[in-house]
Amino acid sequence: MTDKRKTILDTLALNAVQREAVAYIDGPELVFAGAGTGKTRVLTAKIAYLIDQGYRPDRIFAATFTNKAAREMRERVEKFVLMPISGLWIGTFHSLCAKILRREAESIGYLPGFTIYDTNDQLSVIKKLFPQFNIDDRAMPPKSLLSAISSRKSLCVTPEQCEAAAASFREKEFAKLYTAYQKALHAQHAMDFDDLITNTVYMLRNNEQILEKYRSQFQYVLVDEYQDTNRAQFYLVNLLSKAHGKIFAVGDDDQSIYGWRGAAIENILSFEKEFPNTKIFKLEENYRSTSAILNFANAAIKPNITRAQKELWTDRSTGSSVKINRFRDDRQEADHVANECEKLKQKMACSGIAVLFRTNAQSRVFEEAFRKKRIPYIIVGGISFYERAEIKDCMAYMRLLVNNKDDVSFERIMNVPARGLGDKAKEGLSLLSKEKSMSLLQTVLSGHCETLGTRSQKGFADLRETFELLAQSVDRKAAPAEILADILQLSGYMDMLAQRASTSEEDASRVENVNELMNALTAWQEEKKSGTLSDFLEEVSLASDIDGWNNTEDAVNFMTLHSAKGLEFKTVFLVGVEDGILPARQNFDDEDKIEEERRLFYVGCTRAMDYLECCYADQRFRFGSIQPSDPSRFLESIPKNLYTFADGTMTFGGMARFGPTNRYGSQTSHGPTNRYGSASPVTSSPRTTIQPPKPTSLPTSPIRRESVYDEFSQLAEPQYRIGQNVSHKTYGGGKIVNISGFGPDTKITVLFNDGVRRKLIAKFAKLE
Repeated sequence: MTDKRKTILDTLALNAVQREAVAYIDGPELVFAGAGTGKTRVLTAKIAYLIDQGYRPDRIFAATFTNKAAREMRERVEKFVLMPISGLWIGTFHSLCAKILRREAESIGYLPGFTIYDTNDQLSVIKKLFPQFNIDDRAMPPKSLLSAISSRKSLCVTPEQCEAAAASFREKEFAKLYTAYQKALHAQHAMDFDDLITNTVYMLRNNEQILEKYRSQFQYVLVDEYQDTNRAQFYLVNLLSKAHGKIFAVGDDDQSIYGWRGAAIENILSFEKEFPNTKIFKLEENYRSTSAILNFANAAIKPNITRAQKELWTDRSTGSSVKINRFRDDRQEADHVANECEKLKQKMACSGIAVLFRTNAQSRVFEEAFRKKRIPYIIVGGISFYERAEIKDCMAYMRLLVNNKDDVSFERIMNVPARGLGDKAKEGLSLLSKEKSMSLLQTVLSGHCETLGTRSQKGFADLRETFELLAQSVDRKAAPAEILADILQLSGYMDMLAQRASTSEEDASRVENVNELMNALTAWQEEKKSGTLSDFLEEVSLASDIDGWNNTEDAVNFMTLHSAKGLEFKTVFLVGVEDGILPARQNFDDEDKIEEERRLFYVGCTRAMDYLECCYADQRFRFGSIQPSDPSRFLESIPKNLYTFADGTMTFGGMARFGPTNRYGSQTSHGPTNRYGSASPVTSSPRTTIQPPKPTSLPTSPIRRESVYDEFSQLAEPQYRIGQNVSHKTYGGGKIVNISGFGPDTKITVLFNDGVRRKLIAKFAKLE
């Protein structure tokens, strides 16, 4: 090893195992990086080391899952190499694939300026297909259908493969809908998030010349959070790196919590089988949490069988004992957390505190408790700035200037501001555009709208003039912020908001939001220098909830466990640790999903640096009624010497409040009881490393029917119908008044004879 190589490794301040992992560049490499063990440091140090060893930045492909992580990684690499770097392909899977597709769009029949549709855009597209297939959105909600389509895409299953594998009537109808949905996207030169990856995979698979181009370009492939990759992402990584074997993957199977959106834990556990001669490193020294928190978390995850063998340790002091609190109900739980935060904010910044939930719905009672005590809080993952109606309106105008085939965006702003273009004008324009084989905006710009009714002529003429003038701004390559200013002026949008603002506080805030969009665009423009309007739209489209979060505001952080992954806080309150919530009731009968839920609990515990409290209640208000609860089964495996138990149900205002309150008729003053009334920990199964074999190549048609429909076997004819009389063993008789979802997500609302409406999950309800 040269002196220079020694020098750069020394400057990176790595421990022995981290150093070895960074220095190894002779073949495939997998780093198991436990929570708080310096994963990001190792990954960024690896990139810096590769650059130091002569790899050009533009020959390095580094994929992660959030823009926030990508930005931090780039900043750290520049800090390590002591200079700005250009050309480095570092970003989310979606942004990197979008970059490739912009360059190669024409090879798959797209325009380089294709639009990236978000969830609302997708819903608009799929709802338009319902009449064609006679679909009732009450029996088959659009969101459920989009979820099913997304699941197929995460496996790289095409509409044609779906159709070939379909057996039942509903499976065949779904395959046709999937096909129609993809055709509708293509007609508008739009892609959804899943398409960005699958279209890249299909393009590389089907075009040897393009595949060789990118295989040759990317001499080293690095993947962050490898445990969260789905099959489509695995195929992409495999295609780019299989030939040269220079792949570095880092992740933690114990933090694989996205199975519900297609992540395959098998990808990390079967890495050695996919990439022979893999060198494995394990990072087990934790720098984040106290030993008390770490011992508790290790015990929590230990019962999982599908995991690699490892155990985190730390040199940090023991610290305060982890606390498990029992409460009589969710209100007492919320009041306790608010009281504790009120005390803590006298000693520390509120931004160092997090209240973690399994679902966003749990936050309401905590918001009430915090407002009463005037404790500042922020909900991470709430309505994003770019999801606000006025911002989406502005974005729709901008998107149309980049892609005039974007019908979804056109329909949004066609009559905003009001131009006298109602449903009748919209229907007439839609028919005319089909007749002329043009998009809606293209039809307006062509002048063909003169054949439509006289009442809508002025409105269409205004639209045409507006977009012709705006096109001039684009043609002269005006800066993005200047284009937005032209949109706001020429469309009359800002005038509309200003007129309303004088009488409405809500509209006044909309003016402020639009001004903030201008500020954001101007700041982005100054940072990017040569960035185009298309670049800005793409960056916004690919932003996630957590990308916009920062803890500079002195407020307690409310967020879901999924949103909290990758973050750390000095104090963590993990609430609602109950069976039915964590783990979720719908996962009770699936051991693989129970293991994922246990990993979610582990992720929550390992967010804490100095102090951790886990809370559960004997009863809470859910689904419109008060329901009894059990402490989570995940608490059972944790030895009593690893936590302090407090029973908040025993005293309230200085006096005994309840008698027996849990479901087994006993008071638990010594610790949480398990489902059998015993406080003793459950003996865990021995741990083994599971590395199931997986295909190394893309599926080709025909494929096994089970690989397409096994997750959605309940696409068969529904068992229940609205108006049907049913009986439940606990609630008695009633009548079905609503059905939502389909397949395993079907939910049934029943009006029972006691006058209470209850929403039940069909596969667990066992209705007669």
